[in-house]
Amino acid sequence: MKTMSDAVEAVLEAAARLAPSPGYINGDHYDEWYVEATPVLLVALAELARCRDDRELADKLNLLSGPLCMEPLDAVLPTNSMPKRWCFNPVATAGAPCELHKPERAADLGRCTWAGRAERICRSTPNPGDDRCEEHAALCRAIKTNGAVCNQHNCSVPKHRRAAVSAAH
Repeated sequence: MKTMSDAVEAVLEAAARLAPSPGYINGDHYDEWYVEATPVLLVALAELARCRDDRELADKLNLLSGPLCMEPLDAVLPTNSMPKRWCFNPVATAGAPCELHKPERAADLGRCTWAGRAERICRSTPNPGDDRCEEHAALCRAIKTNGAVCNQHNCSVPKHRRAAVSAAH
């Protein structure tokens, strides 16, 4: 374990490297920007908390220093609104969902089951009597010979249309 003075030194060194930087969250105007707490700073703060015997804070800061799931947990999200609750489960890779929020679990969570081209699940609730939301219901579900899902909007391939009709009955 580091001494208190070592921990303070590490925090000050990490803090000296802080600066606003452009990112997907920072807005177009400077007063919308934030300064990101880097993983190095969060680990240094965790060490400082450990020196003060605050294990709860140290554990929280260590958790926040690594990649997190960050899946919105709000049941219904109005269009263009920021979620209020987030999943903070640790993940191996930044941008990846945790095991609870993988696309395969979308139906269990009451969400649209369209997997799309991303690892994330759709945030919308499915249409009544369907497993997809209004936006994704029109995308073709047929599996092509290469194993990929067609995903064409209102697909006109005759074989795909027949497959969709037979799957519905």
